[in-house]
Amino acid sequence: MLFILWPAPAPAGWMDDALEGLQRMGAGGRPDPGLSSRELVEGLKQALRKGSRIAVERLGRKDGFWHHPEFRIPLPDSLRTPARLLRQAGFGDQVDRLHLRLNRAAESAVPAAKPIFYDAIRNISIHDAECLLHGGDDAITRYFQEKTTPALRRAFAPIVHRELGRSGAIRSWRSFERQYASLPLIGERLRVDMDGWVTDKALRAMFTMLAREERNIRHHPAERTTELLRKVFR
Repeated sequence: MLFILWPAPAPAGWMDDALEGLQRMGAGGRPDPGLSSRELVEGLKQALRKGSRIAVERLGRKDGFWHHPEFRIPLPDSLRTPARLLRQAGFGDQVDRLHLRLNRAAESAVPAAKPIFYDAIRNISIHDAECLLHGGDDAITRYFQEKTTPALRRAFAPIVHRELGRSGAIRSWRSFERQYASLPLIGERLRVDMDGWVTDKALRAMFTMLAREERNIRHHPAERTTELLRKVFR
């Protein structure tokens, strides 16, 4: 989470001084006389639009999670031992079906992030822009995460719930649970919040990818694909 501490009220004219300073500063703190405050804000918005578009497009498609080990959603921690025991007992297919369908639900939910991201991008102010530009490799992502996570969670939760049912994950879960309870010396029911698990992992994956894109823009000139990005992130 990014905390921004604003200074106490300053004398009249402080905004003019601040804007003049911003106009002289590039991302590396070097002079950039041609950079206006408007361009600074728009450059940050372009960076966010680029990063969020890539995150949504890459994760929000079939196998966006499943075929990428870094982002593949694992079974909940509390199911690791039951999953191992079920595999040993010959029920590996049930385990694999459940695992795949959790990832399918996440892939279906991710596109819902796009309008939420774009709404947050529109609201970036000149105050935000100065802090974000000089706030570190992932400052923009952390700010964005703080601003959008509650809305993303509200948007994802019903989609994940619906897709877990539609994809057969709920049936797979019930089969998993029955098979585990039938094992000798077990006889217990498993209680797991599948909706919450998938939603949390999907959000984490999106912001991880967004942070990576932000670092690329900050450190690799080839990733600055517009003139304005090249001007702001020098």
